[in-house]
Amino acid sequence: MTHDYIIIGGGSAGAVLTNRLSEDPANKVLVLEAGRPDYKWDFRIHMPAALTYLLTGTDYNWGYSSDPEPFMYNRRIAQPRGKVLGGSSCINGMIWIRGNAMDYEKWAGDEGLENWNYAHCLPYFKKVETRLIGGDDYRG
Repeated sequence: MTHDYIIIGGGSAGAVLTNRLSEDPANKVLVLEAGRPDYKWDFRIHMPAALTYLLTGTDYNWGYSSDPEPFMYNRRIAQPRGKVLGGSSCINGMIWIRGNAMDYEKWAGDEGLENWNYAHCLPYFKKVETRLIGGDDYRG
């Protein structure tokens, strides 16, 4: 069996990339994900109050930590990463934050990245959001 594209990881980026590539029926796309799917619709993934379980347990979290930090008494800092189809977006308490607009403007200054400016990215940010009292010029 051959594939045109092999996507490593079924997190947010991998899922979007897979969706876009598979829009063309001629493309054969394979997704490899080490974590399990949320096939039982686990309430802990879908309920922000269960965030502690997701961040401290190992069912959905790889449990990575930093190297010892010498200026913090060699403490290791937890680096949660999702081990589930959906990736780290499944263990983030259903929240996200946009990057700083100045970062996008800086990236857009690099050759070939002109469309990474904040104004160009804003419509895509708004697509991700659902504001219960309705969208506006800034929020989805």
